[in-house]
Amino acid sequence: MLNIGMTELLVFGIIALLVLGPEKLPEAARFAGKWYGKVKRMVSNVQNDIDRELRMSELREQMQNEMKRIQELEQKMQAQMQHIQQQNILANEKHPKTATLDNKNISHTYQYVDQKAPVFTLQPMKHKSSVDSVPYLGCVQNSFEPMREAV
Repeated sequence: MLNIGMTELLVFGIIALLVLGPEKLPEAARFAGKWYGKVKRMVSNVQNDIDRELRMSELREQMQNEMKRIQELEQKMQAQMQHIQQQNILANEKHPKTATLDNKNISHTYQYVDQKAPVFTLQPMKHKSSVDSVPYLGCVQNSFEPMREAV
């Protein structure tokens, strides 16, 4: 803030010691430190306020630009809607029989036709049984032992 270097501070301290003396120098240093802190905080607050105002003005400008864009788009949309409505009116005047209603509340009627559906039946498949070709392994054993020999 004030750009005071170490040598300048040392020279200032020596002059203050000679002028004020060793008894009043601590009180004067405390007083100067308090005022320096107050001034520094005040300058910092002013800088923050200025920065905040600049950001707010930039945001206002951006918001106004966006509002203009939105209004332009709205005008374009309204112009297109009017153009489409005019074309629709002209088409209805030229072809009144083919005009369609845009009312979604119209009830639709359906006509059901009673037809008999074809009936599918399952028929057993005719194939040769392969049970006869399975080898006979012998009698059933009561214990859990692998069969030693197949008969």
